[in-house]
Amino acid sequence: MKAMLLKEFGQPLSWEEVPEPKITGPRQVLVQAKANGLCATDLKIADGLVKSAKKPLLLGHESSGVVAEVGSEVESVRPGDRVVMVAKQTCGRCRMCRAGREEMCLSSPGRMGFEIDGGFGELVSISDRNLVKVGPGVSMEAASLIGGTLGSPLHAIRMARVELGETAVIFGLGGLGIHALQILRHLGANVIGVDVKEEKLEAARRLGALHTLNALREDPVKAVIDMTGGVGADVALEIVGGAAVPPVIQQCMDLLRPGGRLVILGYHYGQAVPIDPAKMVYRWIQIIASHNHSVRDVADAASLVNDGRVKAVISGTAPMREANEALGQLRAGDPVGRIVLQW
Repeated sequence: MKAMLLKEFGQPLSWEEVPEPKITGPRQVLVQAKANGLCATDLKIADGLVKSAKKPLLLGHESSGVVAEVGSEVESVRPGDRVVMVAKQTCGRCRMCRAGREEMCLSSPGRMGFEIDGGFGELVSISDRNLVKVGPGVSMEAASLIGGTLGSPLHAIRMARVELGETAVIFGLGGLGIHALQILRHLGANVIGVDVKEEKLEAARRLGALHTLNALREDPVKAVIDMTGGVGADVALEIVGGAAVPPVIQQCMDLLRPGGRLVILGYHYGQAVPIDPAKMVYRWIQIIASHNHSVRDVADAASLVNDGRVKAVISGTAPMREANEALGQLRAGDPVGRIVLQW
């Protein structure tokens, strides 16, 4: 089969012929990949920053496709079904899986596009429990975003227990942020979007942000405190990544009300954030760090997209063979929504 192969970290991907994966057990499924969303984590993997990533490797952890073949005991899907693939393979037996926290599986065989091959190849072999069907009205490009771009912020928002009428501030309105905004609005939260790019702020307003703030032009902390009558926000989500993470985390903590929740989704390796423990204790601030998602999160995200309650925001598409150029665009600047590679 054809694939875009990562042969060496820090080097461009290579368009090559590679062996086709096989069904290795009665619950395995072979999926014809159709679309893959790109995120900043793909850049970290390609650069060799994710130490668990293997090489050679087929990237692609936000993938959709069509079922091509099923194992002898598979009943949940059949050939021709349109599906989104849940990237993290789980054992179903460890303490975390049994507790319903499969995203934290202690015996995971790996994640698509990290430790095991993902959707940058024409075919993917995957367990039936890692597939979620999508409706006929959802494009394969939109479906590719359900697994990570929607599933991950949905999981984090659930961890933060956001309630109807609460005020939530999102720092970073890129791929994850613009979808987190829609989920929060669906839950009835009042959302304030913060970014430094006007096109992202405009997109946030179109998708229901109560207010938007350009962090280059005004102080987000003062603005949010003023907007909330001096109280502060209930929840702050940091989804910026890169060098901006430490100062944005500090801003998030400063604009929260007593008992507010800080949700950290964006990161880079080797960063340190100074925290005053007394300030955290006396203001009852909760810190919630989250990555990944469960099959339930992906299934619920698929429902939101199937029904049109959440829109998958796609900034552009490109054929898989042009993955290097698309990754270069992503590296040059975080787009509104996701760039999607197509097979």
